Amino acid sequence: MRKKVAIIGLGYIGGVHLDTLMRIPGLDVVAISDVNEDVISKIAEAYQIPVYTTNWKSLLDNPEIEAFHNCTPNNLHFEINKILLENGKHILSEKPLCFSKDEARELRDLAVENGCITGINHCYRYYPSVQEMAQRIRKGEIGEVHTIFGSYFQDWLLYDTDYNWRLDKKFAGESNTMADIGSHWMDLAQFVSDLKIVEVMADLNTIHPIRKKAKKEYLTFAKPEGDDFEEVKVEVDDYGSVLLHFENGAHGNFSVCQVSAGRKCTIDLQLYGSKESYAWNHESPAQFWIGHRHEGNEILFENPLLFHKEAAKFAHLPAGHPLGYYDAVFNLFSEFYRAIDAKNAGESYVTNLPTFEQGLNMMTIIEAILKSHREKRWVKVGQ
Repeated sequence: MRKKVAIIGLGYIGGVHLDTLMRIPGLDVVAISDVNEDVISKIAEAYQIPVYTTNWKSLLDNPEIEAFHNCTPNNLHFEINKILLENGKHILSEKPLCFSKDEARELRDLAVENGCITGINHCYRYYPSVQEMAQRIRKGEIGEVHTIFGSYFQDWLLYDTDYNWRLDKKFAGESNTMADIGSHWMDLAQFVSDLKIVEVMADLNTIHPIRKKAKKEYLTFAKPEGDDFEEVKVEVDDYGSVLLHFENGAHGNFSVCQVSAGRKCTIDLQLYGSKESYAWNHESPAQFWIGHRHEGNEILFENPLLFHKEAAKFAHLPAGHPLGYYDAVFNLFSEFYRAIDAKNAGESYVTNLPTFEQGLNMMTIIEAILKSHREKRWVKVGQ
């Protein structure tokens, strides 16, 4: 039977969710909700979606809607996710999961209590090459991981005239860059290494403490037009660096910045082990580097014939036909719905999904990072 799905929030990332869901067999997007009725009416017509509404709660009255995608701003994540879980709905939520580890724990517990499948859109872990690195580490090919470092740089907030709701604490929470793209990097590092971050030392900065906010609202990554601005104070970070300790004793560090001219979505992850090393960069996502001591280094291109079976299932095309960002999202969403299928059939299914359990872990790390920055010291995660 075809699963019926609804999306709440149709901004930039909501559009990515919608386009991706249209590719997954057995799904029908039957309803969308957003505060902008003019926008969603046009989307509903273009995609032939039968229901659109500015009141997402009205969708709870439809018992056939099995899963929801929550693509709203951060400040709405907790309330929406909580009500959906209380109504027994499966949820794929945007990140960060909520504003605090206490909220995240409540959501995690509600999901378990109500038997709901959950996911968070940490899509970068679903590139086939990233999955292959993770499998090689799990099979001991890298040896003992001792160092992990990297970065995530963007430039969409370079100018003081660049503004987005993520720069307002009321909507974003206590952190912008660290919670937004820092959470992606930390998810990658923990997933690939199979190691938890246990202690942090953080330094955050607000490069533009005063920004010019356009009086007209724009979608994320859109370029403001004209010069009708008002000056606003920014209290969240647009840069951050963190020293890391991992649970096995490995050390590392990473930096994130959204004020890096020329960098659009540059994610770098490097892992060094006692036998070999791996490096992956989002600007060349179909390949990863393998470093050796006494033989030539390698660059392995995305190839289902050469990957371990656990990673090969995400490489849908022959070698030389690289997958991209939408395909990574497709892999995550497909895994989410396979988990729902397995639950409905009463079967067990092991996934690599970032669930609300990982959402709780991430919020706990972010709180430790914020505390470390305030107190200028090492902070244990969960302290």
